[in-house]
Parts: sequence; C-alpha cells; structure tokens
Amino acid sequence: MTTAAGNDSPIDPDAEIELKLSGQPEALETIFASPTICDNSTGRGVTRRLENVYYDTRDQRLRARGLAFRVRRHGRSYVQTLKSNDTEGLVSYRGEWETPLASSEPDLAVLPVGALEILQGLVSPEELETQFTTRVRRRVRRVRLIDQKGRESLIEAALDSGTIETRGDRMPIAEIELELLEGSPDALYSLALELDKLAPLRIETRSKSALGYALASGQAPAWHKATALALDPRATVEEAFRQILRSCVQHWCANEAAALDGRDPEGVHQLRVAIRRLRSAFSVFGHLLERNERKRLSGEAGRIVNGFGPARDWDVFSTELLAPIDTARPGDPDLARLLEAAQVERQRGYEAVRAEIGSHAYTRYLLELRLWIEAGGWREHATEQGAHWFDQPIVAFAEKLLAKRHRKARKLGRHFARLSAVERHRVRIALKKLRYACEFFDGLYRKKETKPYLASLKQMQDRLGHLNDVAVAEKLALRLVDQATVQAERESLRMAAGLVLGWYAKGVADAEPELTEAWHKFSHGAPFWHG
Repeated sequence: MTTAAGNDSPIDPDAEIELKLSGQPEALETIFASPTICDNSTGRGVTRRLENVYYDTRDQRLRARGLAFRVRRHGRSYVQTLKSNDTEGLVSYRGEWETPLASSEPDLAVLPVGALEILQGLVSPEELETQFTTRVRRRVRRVRLIDQKGRESLIEAALDSGTIETRGDRMPIAEIELELLEGSPDALYSLALELDKLAPLRIETRSKSALGYALASGQAPAWHKATALALDPRATVEEAFRQILRSCVQHWCANEAAALDGRDPEGVHQLRVAIRRLRSAFSVFGHLLERNERKRLSGEAGRIVNGFGPARDWDVFSTELLAPIDTARPGDPDLARLLEAAQVERQRGYEAVRAEIGSHAYTRYLLELRLWIEAGGWREHATEQGAHWFDQPIVAFAEKLLAKRHRKARKLGRHFARLSAVERHRVRIALKKLRYACEFFDGLYRKKETKPYLASLKQMQDRLGHLNDVAVAEKLALRLVDQATVQAERESLRMAAGLVLGWYAKGVADAEPELTEAWHKFSHGAPFWHG
C-alpha cells in the first residue's frame, strides 16, 4: 500500500502522486533509454497513442474549481476522467475518477459517486464544450527501486511526446512523468535526481490541462498566494515542520509559471514571498538543525531569491511608484523617458529570472529540498535540542517562538518616532519574520484571537514596506540618470528623478503621524498566543 512519507498513514487510493520533468526531446529520449530506467524495469514496457479531449463550461467553472475533465481515446476504447485539485506545484496529489465509455461523448451520469458529489450543482451535461485536445505518444515502464534502507518503491515512468491543440494553435509536449504506485513520495525525488545527472531537466509545475487552458485562453498564468495552513494542535514539532515546508515549496512552484511569463508583476512577487517564507521556516526551526545544514538549505534559497530582486524592484518602480505621478502629470516627456528606461531594466530583470529558473542549480536544489522534506532529513542533522523538540507538541514550541519574536520586534522599535531610517529598516525585517511565524502557526488558534493582532502587524509591515520601496526607488531613479550617455537624455532623466524624489519625500513626511500611530497600536496590542 502507498504511504505518506514520514508516517505510516495510507494515501487515499484514489489520489495520484506524480512528478513531471520536462526537457529537450533528445535528452528525454536518452534518459528513458538509460540503465537507470531500463535495468530497473519490471518488464519491457508498452507504447500507447493517446488522444485526450478536455471539456468545460463556457465560463470554465471546472477550471475555476481546480477540476479537469477529459475523454481519452486509446485505440477503440474510451475512458472519461475527472481530476480534482489540479493545482500547479512540484508534485501533484490529485483525486482521480475514471469510467469507461461506449463512445467519445462524455457521460456525467456514469461517473463514480465521489466524482458526482463534486460536480453536483456545478455543471450540467449540455453545458460541456471542448476546450482543447492533447495528442501524445506515451511510452511506459514500471521501475522498481530499493533504497539504502531496504525499502521498495514502484514508480511508473512515462515518456510523453506530442502536442496540445486548440483553435488552430499548437504547443509541443516533451516530458517524463513519474507516478508513485507503491512506496513513499521521497522515492520520486531520489529517482528524479538520478535522472537529472544524465541530462538537463526542468520540473514541470503545470499539468497538461493547465497548459491547455493557457493555450486556449492566451491569458497570463495565474499567480497564487500561500494557502492558509491548518496545523493540528495535537501535531508534533516534526509533523508541523514538514507541513510548513511542503506549503512553502508548493507556494513557490505554483508561482513559477507566472514569474516566467512576466506579464503580471504579482507572479515574481509571490515567487519571492514563497522563497522568503521557506527561509523563514528554516529560521523558525533553525536551532533544531545543525548550523551547516541550515546554512546550506537556506543559503541556496537566499541566492535564488536575490536573483529575482531586480525584476521585483523594477516592477514596483514602474507599476506602483511611477503610476500615480504619471496619472497626475499626463504627457510629461521627462517622466515618459524615465518610465521607458525603467522598462528596459525591468526586461533585464526578467531575463535574469528566466535564466535562474532554467538553470541546473535551480532544478537540483528543488529536487534535493523536496527529497530532504519527504525523507525527514532533519532527523539526520538534528541538534541535541532538535532531537528533544521534534517529538514535542507544536503548540508549546510555537508559543515560545512567537513570544521571542514579538519581544525582539518591540525592542527594536522602542522610541519609534526617533528611529533613523536604518533602525526602522531593522524593525521592518523583524516584523516580517514575526508575521511569517504568525502565519505558520495562527491555525493553531481561533480566528477571533489572531485577527486583530495580525491586522495590526500587517498594517505596520505594509507602511514600513512602502518606505523601503521609496528608498529603493530613489536609488533606481538615480541609477538611470547615471547610466545615461547622452547629455540631453541625462538632463531629462534628472528632471524626472527629481520629481519622483520630491513627490515621495512629501508623502513620507505627511504619513509620519499615521506611521507612529500604527506602531503604537501594534506595540500595545495583545498577542494571541497564551504563553
């Protein structure tokens, strides 16, 4: 029976646990023919040609609910499938219900009870319309592996090559899909890391249905905020740590496509938030881990997120800070020139984002990180304190940690009205760390207890964040002036930069009373934890 890594509870038998890897078609062919796959296969494998027609309502209600509904033709046979929780991420844990059909026409009435319950009141048969079609040549092998602990896993490896088609548009497909049939999810990452040694790979965070919907609509990939954590108060520190790390990685991977696309600035913003949440999790639980192990995991995440910084800085500069000035002064030629120069830098920032996401180091880190999470790598690298705490209740740990971070933020913000810009920056960082910790643990408490404190904390963090954005904008504007090589352009940019600096200098001064009042409200507010 398939079990969840790190515990002995069985995974829902209707759940599909898979990891998708994309790459150049020739590289994938080499990997699939390698001894890593062939020598561990349980048989010769099979080849299928599959045609999948995906259906939805005109307003795509199924997609909005995280559902994918298709009819697959294999030879003369037809099968309809409903998949739930069809979300973007590193590994898919999805419900899946299949029923055979006599023809290519979908028939909702013959779906299993679980699927009918999901669709009840959501869609009627006559509303279904074709959205897109996938045509794939699939080669399948079942791979049996034995890890260093003697545990067996059975993984189905499928090499898919083909196309997604809709209304005359076509997108190539080239990916290896690893689906766990027996064993623990960490086996997927162990195998993926072995395959990654053979040829360059990239984790495909979107399902074929997500790719098909994107092709059909032409819309930018959706960005996602972090899903609220619902930690069980009875959970141990170890169980909570794993759940928090999984959430951070899922948030990360769910925003990768939007960051790569670049049309919506929120994509790269949420990607950076996700990685910062991950680093914050390593900080929260850091004293339970060996220092070198913590530095290794958090340090590489820090390197990655820093590479995304320029794209985000220029996004904020162009779309948030210059926009209100441009609205107030429409047609200003100096502002237009400044915005044009900023857009050039923004494009360079996104080129760096795409280069990083496409790098081997990026893929390798994500695979190694997820293997570490699923295999419980903290046990191997625990401090004496960690070995004690991992089996303790999470509530006691959380309250001790939250109280410590709350005290530190208040201490740094003492005499707030008299603090320098550098000192306020330290307060902002402390508040950010406190907020991440609160978001990790607030599910342990009742909403009416956490809501006032978190609202006050968010308000204070947002205000200080705006000050930081203004400080960064000043540096960016002056950089554009310094980079200009033509005297007339430099003078024009200097005029626009002066306008921006003056605009926000006045705004910062005007907002000072509200800022100090927000600090007073936060620092005197009652924490929601009970320690």
